[in-house]
Amino acid sequence: MNKLKSMGTILLALAGGYLIILGLMYLFQNQLLFMPSPRMMQTPQNMGLTAQDVWIETEDGVRLHSWYFPNEESDQVVVLSHGNAGNISGRIPIAETLLNCGVSVLMYDYRGYGQSDGRPSEKGLYRDIEAVVETLKNDLGYSEQQIIMYGRSLGGAVAAYAAARFNLGGLVLDSAFKNLKAMVRDVYPFVPAWLAKYNFPTDEYLRQLEGLPVMVMHSPQDEIIGFHHGEYLYDLLDEPKRFVELRGGHNDNFFASTDIIEENWKWYLEEARKAAAALRESTRGGATAQSEGEEQ
Repeated sequence: MNKLKSMGTILLALAGGYLIILGLMYLFQNQLLFMPSPRMMQTPQNMGLTAQDVWIETEDGVRLHSWYFPNEESDQVVVLSHGNAGNISGRIPIAETLLNCGVSVLMYDYRGYGQSDGRPSEKGLYRDIEAVVETLKNDLGYSEQQIIMYGRSLGGAVAAYAAARFNLGGLVLDSAFKNLKAMVRDVYPFVPAWLAKYNFPTDEYLRQLEGLPVMVMHSPQDEIIGFHHGEYLYDLLDEPKRFVELRGGHNDNFFASTDIIEENWKWYLEEARKAAAALRESTRGGATAQSEGEEQ
C-alpha cells in the first residue's frame, strides 16, 4: 500500500511539473518565438554598399525601419522578410548577393526588431508586410508585379501571406516551415500543438496561389526546420516552380551555399520577368478584344 501511495505521489508530482512547464511555455511563447535585437551590428555603408533609410508607417500606426538598395539596371525589387531573431543588420550579405544578381532590394525590420517601433505578433507582422508593399507602390514607384517576396524561416510565412494578399511578381521561400503548429510538434513533441497562440500557416497561403513562379530553397542539414517542410511546401505548388537543395545548417546555409543561391536567383529572376511579361501581354490582349467587341 505504501509503495502504491508513493508511486501515486510521484505521478502526481510529475503531472504537476508537466502542467507547470506547459503553462510557462504558453505564457512565454512570444519570447520563445520572437527574438528581436535592437543592436545594429553593421550598416550598408560599412560594407561598401549604397542604401537609403526608408521609414514605413503601418495601418495601425507603427513606424518600421528599412534599407532600400537601389539597382538602376533593374525594374524589379526583392523584399526580404527575415527570420525570428536579430535584425536586418545581420542580413546585409544577402542584399549584396541579390544586388549581384541584378535586382534592387528592400530589407525591413518587423515591429519590435532593430530600429522599428512596436511589439511583434502574427497579425502585426502581416500588417508590416502590407505596409511595405504599399510603400513600394506609393513612394518608390513599383507596381505589384515588379515586387518579389523573399521569406526566410519565419519570414517564409510572412512572404507567403503577402503573395496571397497581393498580385505580386514572385515568391521565394528559404528554409521555411509548413505552419507553426507543425514546428511545435517537431521541436517540442511533448507539447500539444494547440497550445500555440499563432498559426503562421505558410501552407495555407501557398494553396491560394495561381500561376505565380515560386522557388523553394532548403538544406537537408537544417537542424531547426526539417528538410521535409521544404519538400512539403514545394509539393503544394503548381508550375512554374523550382526546388533548390542548399548546403549547411539553418543559420549558416546562406554562407555555405552562396554560389548555389546566386546561380538559382539569377535563373529565378529571369523566370519572374518572363511571367510578368506574359501576364502583361495577356492583359493587353484581353483589353484589345474587349475594345473591339465594344466597337462592333
